[in-house]
Amino acid sequence: MIHINYDDPLLKTIARLHEAIPADYKDWRPTELEYILREESIRLLMQYSGDRILAVVEEELVAFIWYAMTDYTHIKSLWVNPGQRGKGYASKLKNEVKRISEEKGMTYITGTVHPANRSMVALNQKLGYNWKGKEMRLEL
Repeated sequence: MIHINYDDPLLKTIARLHEAIPADYKDWRPTELEYILREESIRLLMQYSGDRILAVVEEELVAFIWYAMTDYTHIKSLWVNPGQRGKGYASKLKNEVKRISEEKGMTYITGTVHPANRSMVALNQKLGYNWKGKEMRLEL
């Protein structure tokens, strides 16, 4: 597991994956301009707002989690390569974010999960998150 820096070439891949994540939950597809803007947005958030990305990289990107910390932690995106799902990568990433959050004195972790994403809802509940509508929340 590694922290991705704002100038890491993987950021382009992560931005594209983030834009594509909700594809099943919307009836439009991102344009090339939206991919470019997302990459720049993430880069700027990492440089100036302290957003962070943890990634699992083997020969290629296996999984990532993008999060921000203020007085709480907000998980913005979590992705696992479809061929690697069910191997515990999402749990490991979420648990590492929890560890970092506790270490930094955060009060809770939150994130948004579409109700149709049943596997992610189930994982969050297994990890102790409470679910209300689309929001998952873990008190620390």
